[in-house]
Amino acid sequence: MHAPFTPPDVERSVPLAARRVTWQCEALTQEVVEALQTEWTQLAEEASEKNVFQFSWFILNSLPLLASKAPNIVTIRLGTALVGLVIVHRDLGYAKLPIPFWTSALHPEQFLGTPLVRTGSEDVFAAGLCGWLDESPLQYCFIKLSQITADGPVSRAIIDHCRREKRAVLSANRNSRAAIAPGDWRGSTADSLLSSSRRKSLKRSMKRLLNQGDVSIEKLGNADQLANWTEQFLALEDTGWKHEAGSSILSCEHETGLYRAIIRTAFKNGNLHFSRLCLNGEPIAYTLDIHAPPTGFSLKSAIDPRFRKASPGVLMEYETLKYYLGREELALIDSCTAPDNAMLNELWPDRQPIMDLAISRKGTVYDLMFRSVRAAKALLGRAEEA
Repeated sequence: MHAPFTPPDVERSVPLAARRVTWQCEALTQEVVEALQTEWTQLAEEASEKNVFQFSWFILNSLPLLASKAPNIVTIRLGTALVGLVIVHRDLGYAKLPIPFWTSALHPEQFLGTPLVRTGSEDVFAAGLCGWLDESPLQYCFIKLSQITADGPVSRAIIDHCRREKRAVLSANRNSRAAIAPGDWRGSTADSLLSSSRRKSLKRSMKRLLNQGDVSIEKLGNADQLANWTEQFLALEDTGWKHEAGSSILSCEHETGLYRAIIRTAFKNGNLHFSRLCLNGEPIAYTLDIHAPPTGFSLKSAIDPRFRKASPGVLMEYETLKYYLGREELALIDSCTAPDNAMLNELWPDRQPIMDLAISRKGTVYDLMFRSVRAAKALLGRAEEA
């Protein structure tokens, strides 16, 4: 679908340039990703919210994990310039109601779903997204953008545009997860941000390890070590309860391929922060982070279950906190963990707010259907007016 769009009351709502807003929806394939790659990469570099989980190289390596959803990519343009994109799929059944709708196409290794939108073009993107929704197949009455940054420039622009159009919009499943905002803690030390009981616990953990030998923290910086670090990390992550539950990276061929690509690509781009804790020269804990300045993402960790009593994972997250407090080029480090991760919630001082945002298409019938959705969500206690 590809059509021009002129919002109503354009002088009061969307800048005049939005008269040239167009959109296209097509199946997400390797050929499509590769055809868009140059524009997509530029969009990622200029995005107001640099979500690495939506970068072209990440999506290209995610195609096997997304295949079962039959995803589509919606591109929004102002004139010929790509100003935003979102990857969606068709779904059925929301808030226990049998309603068909569009939703973000995400796999379990994508921890943030915020669309890529060019800085300064958030309003144009919102107009194009709503225009595409209104002209999509008639049975799909709304779109749900999942796991997007709450109160960020993209979500604010969408909500504001919907209000101007008197279009129903609903936020749901709002929560927050552990994060670090280095700029908020200039001059602070990691220890000063922790409770006295947590500091004592960390000292006891380190003492347990020191009683067993030499302890060191290493950071990957040598390309010659990349392959070895990668395989050792994957092997360590495939131990303990993750191995028993079949939930490790190595337990899924497509996830294994994705993480090898993440590590390789992020290292090549200078955006990899790969650290490990060693006991007598043997790695017993890893943390894997990637950066898309001004945002960093803490993707995965791995620990040797033989040393669980010494809490090497907690020690590594403490080292991560110390490291990022001095990185002023990063405004936020997202833990990418569950909101109820008690250890990180205590250890890391800030929060990243996340929500789902549901947007209704225009029309009386759709408005009535969306009211039903809103009521059902309210009964479940997981929704509020945006």
